[in-house]
Amino acid sequence: MLRQMFEEALQRRTAEFGRNDSHTAQASRDLGLFLQRSGDLAGARRVLTETVAIDEEAFGKDAAETLEDVSALAAISPKAAAGPLLKRAAESTDPSVAGPALSTLAEMRTAAGDRPGAAAYLRRALEKAEAVEGKDGTIVALILNALALDVDPKEGIAYLERALAIDRTKLGENDPATRSTARKLATLKRQFNAAPGK
Repeated sequence: MLRQMFEEALQRRTAEFGRNDSHTAQASRDLGLFLQRSGDLAGARRVLTETVAIDEEAFGKDAAETLEDVSALAAISPKAAAGPLLKRAAESTDPSVAGPALSTLAEMRTAAGDRPGAAAYLRRALEKAEAVEGKDGTIVALILNALALDVDPKEGIAYLERALAIDRTKLGENDPATRSTARKLATLKRQFNAAPGK
């Protein structure tokens, strides 16, 4: 019943406004996201692919609305298809779209064993997170935690010290995330101090 409602809404918008209109794009997006939530990933990919095509005509290929839907499509696409979509979304002028795309690209590079590549994406993601929530946001702390693992120990210690300060302020000393950051920092300091030449 709900699926039929979303499909009929898309049909009405298409009939009223035409295919390449922002109203039609919204109705198509709503259907795609509903299908995703319902577990019909193949259907969601089909609809969101069409949504991106509508966006490109209605808003432009590089518009924030278009790249937000590109990011949504990437989230439900196979890895081979997701990479190019994420790279495209990472170029969005909207940091709330670009940041998550960059973080996901970093995860993919980490999984592939490319720590320098992961660090490069995470540095860009950090800039986007700071643009969204300021220098001391909780997402900033999460990215600092991830970045610390992909750089040399000395740099990693500085990132974790900053993340720990954010966690203590935002979450409190006894929060599990704060304690986890503190443990990572202690471990990295021990490794750094035990390294040859120290």
